[in-house]
Amino acid sequence: MSKKPEDNVVKKMTESEVKYRRLFESAHDGILILDSETGQITDANPYLENLLGYTNKELLNKKLWEVGAFKNMKTSRDVFKIIQNKGFVRYEDLPLEAKNGRLIDVEFVSNSYVAGGVLVVQCNIRDITEHKRVDLIKETKRLLEEERIKVKSIADAIHEFRTPLAIIKGNADMVLKGRGKNKKSPTSAFKAIDYEIKHLSNILTDLSLITSQAWELKSRIAYEKINLKSLIAIVVKRGKALSYKKNISLTVGKIPNIIILGDKIYLEKMLLNLVKNSILYSHQNSHVKIDAKKSGHSIVINVTDNGIGISEEDLPHVFERFYRVDKFHRSGGNSIGLGLAIVKWIAEIHGGEVSAKSVKDGGSVFSVTLPIIKAPQDY
Repeated sequence: MSKKPEDNVVKKMTESEVKYRRLFESAHDGILILDSETGQITDANPYLENLLGYTNKELLNKKLWEVGAFKNMKTSRDVFKIIQNKGFVRYEDLPLEAKNGRLIDVEFVSNSYVAGGVLVVQCNIRDITEHKRVDLIKETKRLLEEERIKVKSIADAIHEFRTPLAIIKGNADMVLKGRGKNKKSPTSAFKAIDYEIKHLSNILTDLSLITSQAWELKSRIAYEKINLKSLIAIVVKRGKALSYKKNISLTVGKIPNIIILGDKIYLEKMLLNLVKNSILYSHQNSHVKIDAKKSGHSIVINVTDNGIGISEEDLPHVFERFYRVDKFHRSGGNSIGLGLAIVKWIAEIHGGEVSAKSVKDGGSVFSVTLPIIKAPQDY
């Protein structure tokens, strides 16, 4: 005798209920089922009972806010009203108190739906204690690493002060003694001392920039409209004074006639640092080129050299504070690893970004992307 259609329906419903019950009982999240009208608990799964330390009997037929764990929800009645009206509520981090008084951090998500023709409310409660503990460990490690870098940075800076101070002291001693083979004229000594004082001043300026908080640096920015061609012309003029000593050709490629918004002093420093970096790590009689091209609503400024390049291992770190790759040891010691970090900070504070491409012994391309305002004829 064949089965009636209604028998198949009943069978499928029964199978569905069994599957649901299995999932409900074995879930690794706490689950509460509430009466949508009264807020009474009609069902609770074993995980929730174990999590909070309440028996099934202690939970059933009580209203949500009558159970000790949920009494600490300051607005539990209001939360239930939100669920009734909107059908959904979520707390990403909610402290619940277990029966033994232990506070448990949970994610609380509740929504309503129709089951068997009846509107019910389901509350999913996930224990996030371990997740928060892992996050805390990660954050602690990050802060410790940040502190380690800060201490190392100070140590590096102190080390960099020693050389110019020693030179200043040496020149002062030679003038004061004023006799013997090491006799030196006051004018020559003062010139050397003046040079080292400027070097110290530059180090202090760089340290001030790179150790500032982002909001502190941003507060120093004096925004104005700047013609990019004019800005690059100034940078190239200053850069040629540096490239002359190594007979490096510093040339300008195509530069769009556009306007950018920013602090002229900082943007000039940013580009000059890129040019100085390329000159510093380029060979005698080589060349450095600066050009720019539009890319959507941005301008990309490139500084290209055919210098000693950067290894694949070092390349991801070149914009980090105080990071010095092995090429530093061939640069004559004229870098403390702040120049490119300052480039990055200034670019980002102007809403831009930096990048670098390089091949060991094959040259480098450093790029800065900045937002464009409009063409000069439009303002």
